[in-house]
Amino acid sequence: MALIWLLSLALVGASSANYLQTYPSIVQVETIQPSGFWEQTCAASILNSRYVLSAASCFSTSPSLHRIRAGAAFRYSGGIINYVDSVTNYPTGNFTNQVHDISVVRLASVLTYNALIQRAAIPEPQTIIPNGIVLAQGGWGRGNSSYSLSFAQVRTVSGSHCGVNQPANQTTFNSTSNVLCGTLTQGFNVSNADGGSPWFLGNVTVGVVSGVDHGNSSWSGIIATPIAYFTNWIVRTAV
Repeated sequence: MALIWLLSLALVGASSANYLQTYPSIVQVETIQPSGFWEQTCAASILNSRYVLSAASCFSTSPSLHRIRAGAAFRYSGGIINYVDSVTNYPTGNFTNQVHDISVVRLASVLTYNALIQRAAIPEPQTIIPNGIVLAQGGWGRGNSSYSLSFAQVRTVSGSHCGVNQPANQTTFNSTSNVLCGTLTQGFNVSNADGGSPWFLGNVTVGVVSGVDHGNSSWSGIIATPIAYFTNWIVRTAV
């Protein structure tokens, strides 16, 4: 049985000039386009040698249209390509309001670990992520002019601050315990976020950025799914 690391959060943040060496669990998600070009569309985190964790909204089409690129800091080059075998989205979800936007993705072949390809640690079930802490957000930023992996700092805020007061003709987002809200700290740009981008507290992956566009919301920050809310389901699924 493949193992998943479950860690408590008595950790401090890490930093390094080489992001992929510091966070080797992050991978690119690529989707084939009608032209036949494989475009980087999302990000994911390695759970074990056969499964990755991402946003369910990144996998709304056939699994055969997706693959991952592991161990690569740059888009479209290097690393290891592994195709998607199957996708298990969390069964109770409404992706129009960013709730339950989480997916366990089975790969077609086993990943071989190395210095740049490692499994993520995830938190114990029901671990609370407090407001006001700074997390590291990894990603390439779909549509960004930069082709390299980058990290930005995100500060968690109360769920009551995000997705409220939308126009009457828009879907209302009701903040619940199974959502994380964050704002970028000064000097960072949101463009590095992908759907499925991990949020790290130290070396523990605590959140998955929603892949749903919430641009009509009054909330201008970032919405993520807290992994601890789904840890038991993740462990049961990724075997």
